[in-house]
Amino acid sequence: MKLAITVNLKKADGSAATETTTIEVEVPDFEDFTGPERFGEVFDQYERTVLKARNEAIGAATEKYLSELVKKKATARPKTEKPGS
Repeated sequence: MKLAITVNLKKADGSAATETTTIEVEVPDFEDFTGPERFGEVFDQYERTVLKARNEAIGAATEKYLSELVKKKATARPKTEKPGS
């Protein structure tokens, strides 16, 4: 079974601010929960995988956010003349 986490950064008007970030990971199937004695072990595996994927998704989305910020700031910065021009 796979779990997909998708992160979209949007502007106030609803348009995309950055490219969509999607992280997909394998998680235990429902059938892996074979009884009460295995529930804790299987759920722990599920939870650890999901938390790691969430952190990766947010990290990747943040990188895209900062990359866009740098682009916007670079184009908004006034260009100055070189000395002697």
